[in-house]
Amino acid sequence: MKIMSNLLKDSRDEWLVKTTASINNVNPIIDRIMDDESVESVIMTNKEGAPILTNINLTSATNFGIALSRLGVMTQICITEVDPLDEVLILRVNTKKMEIMVAPHREFNIIVVQHGRHKLKQKTE
Repeated sequence: MKIMSNLLKDSRDEWLVKTTASINNVNPIIDRIMDDESVESVIMTNKEGAPILTNINLTSATNFGIALSRLGVMTQICITEVDPLDEVLILRVNTKKMEIMVAPHREFNIIVVQHGRHKLKQKTE
């Protein structure tokens, strides 16, 4: 998407156009992730953790978004202290029931919640 700077009113308009273009590039990837049978939910949030796109109820998406955006910020701070030139690409959290992956981006985060691996093994047996 080409940005026509003379048509934009201020920097917020330009930010909105760039963010929308980024989200549109990511949408096919999200659709492919949602097709996987082990995926329970996919949540796209803004930087504050508010859901932009989700396939679960809004309350759960908001809870996941806010909690994991805080965790992502803390993780990035820790990584930066260890190596200032490094950055977090994917944050992966395993629990007994589920596996959560967070892919941070400058403008938004993508959160994928999957069934736990041991749960999938039990299902196939």
